[in-house]
Amino acid sequence: MSERRHLLVTNDFPPKIGGIQSYLWELWSRLDPTTFQILTARSDPNSAEFDEEQRARGIIIHRVERSTLFFPTKGALRAIESVMESFHPDLVILDPAFPLGSLVRKITGPTALILHGAEVTIPGKIPGAKRSIRRSLREADGLIAAGPFPRREAENILSPQPCPPILEIPPGVDTSRFAPSEESARLRLRRDLGIGGTDPLVVSVSRLVPRKGMDVLVKAATLAQQQIPNLRVVIGGTGRDEKRLHSLIQRERAPVSLVGRVSDEGLPELLGASDLFVMDCRSRWAGLEQEGFGIVFLEAAACGVAQVAGQSGGSADAVIDGETGIVLKDPSDPGELARAMVSLLGDPARLARLGRAGQDRAKASFDYDVLARRLGGALAEGWPKRHPGE
Repeated sequence: MSERRHLLVTNDFPPKIGGIQSYLWELWSRLDPTTFQILTARSDPNSAEFDEEQRARGIIIHRVERSTLFFPTKGALRAIESVMESFHPDLVILDPAFPLGSLVRKITGPTALILHGAEVTIPGKIPGAKRSIRRSLREADGLIAAGPFPRREAENILSPQPCPPILEIPPGVDTSRFAPSEESARLRLRRDLGIGGTDPLVVSVSRLVPRKGMDVLVKAATLAQQQIPNLRVVIGGTGRDEKRLHSLIQRERAPVSLVGRVSDEGLPELLGASDLFVMDCRSRWAGLEQEGFGIVFLEAAACGVAQVAGQSGGSADAVIDGETGIVLKDPSDPGELARAMVSLLGDPARLARLGRAGQDRAKASFDYDVLARRLGGALAEGWPKRHPGE
């Protein structure tokens, strides 16, 4: 029997930068390139150069000439059908599930949708959009859920009807790149930041947007400093909240530094130099805006660093409360976050225990080599297989 092949159709793929792009790249770059091709958007001026580099590795990438492959237009369908005619895939995988996923009913042959979080959560709470996403989920032959949270959202939308077969492939981490830092490297980075080798250092890295809770972290740092005078907090990232956070830090006289964008190369070093990672994410707009998972929690865990997360969407799937860190019940409360930081930083043995547990979990369950084998193995075995009688 010939090896099964599939076509991944996505609006989000490198060299475009982002969490979804990273998730797809880390998984698909590890699959056998003879078993898939990719259809995506020409959304970056370096796309042609990137595609040539991948072609040399055997990865074939097709690009639509327009800048997006997001909406279920006739042009998008024609582009999919064109690649299908030349490649003859056994399965077409669409991402995002909404709105592009509505093309499942027009594609000849088996289809699957990738679910990340927001593209399921938001339309699932809007009546007209909910009908559309429900129909797409129901008519797809299978669903690939990027973690337990989007899986639960899909099941809620389709309830009481059963879901198509769900393959859960959470976001992961490259544990060869994210690993505990050598003491010399840890001290060198701290020195570059103007931080002492023994000063308690809390790090946070994300887009600077309200959902990530950086404003609460700034206020919590001010409170925690009353019990930990030499506390330092470093926040990496850029975004629309940057100016507001600068003002808040000055007003609060908080022991917080904003260091701007952190490079891919510099992220493992920054995480490895920290004593504790915090991203106090929170849900907004009556649950319309939630944390899908939080890959950076896993990256910190792989570096042997305990984490504090706010309760939002899939954050509690990334951080196990009491085992790899703490999940705050009320992420809008600076006092609760400050108490968590003081409790952990004041107990080095517990901090180290949580860090080791997180690193072990990252290696065993979230290493991208492990996840890619799970994805590739399922596809090779003929996933998705519909329920009997469907």
